[in-house]
Amino acid sequence: MVVDRRVEDYRRHQLVASGMGVAFVGKAWKDNVAVVDARGSSLEEVLNSLKTGVDSLLAGRANAAQQPGAKLYVAAFRKIVPSLSDGHFAMLKAHCRAPNQSLTATELAGAAGYANYSAVNLQYGLVGKLLWEELPTKLPIGSDGNPIYTFALAESGDRTGPEAQWVWRMRPELVAALVELGFDK
Repeated sequence: MVVDRRVEDYRRHQLVASGMGVAFVGKAWKDNVAVVDARGSSLEEVLNSLKTGVDSLLAGRANAAQQPGAKLYVAAFRKIVPSLSDGHFAMLKAHCRAPNQSLTATELAGAAGYANYSAVNLQYGLVGKLLWEELPTKLPIGSDGNPIYTFALAESGDRTGPEAQWVWRMRPELVAALVELGFDK
């Protein structure tokens, strides 16, 4: 008897789908807890259902969430630290240490050794996405219809100049968490 099985990582969840013949089932796991179940007629159908379920779960949590406190940020950051690069750490530390915890994307690029602010938009957005997947909150939606994940890390500041000079102010709760984790040193 041959059993088909696929395991995928999706939005910091592990998706497991298996079955044989016409019976396929799956679960999405987060921190060793099953959070979504699915059934379907193929592995692909089950995996797509699990992804949809995880997306709905995160969106529901984000829409219901209050702005989290520092303790929740600490817990979330401890989970994402293994996924962060040296550039990510450099940006977070520089942002945390900056006066009023406010920097432009160009200044963040300099801190991380990136060529320009476009790299920061991508990389800081990736850090924000990792954080959001651990600690969903309501985020503004960009012109492409996707959340602007940088807002998981920072609030927008002065937007009067060119985009390279727009200011990001790190969320106070995140600052408190990063100080507790030693990012201010």
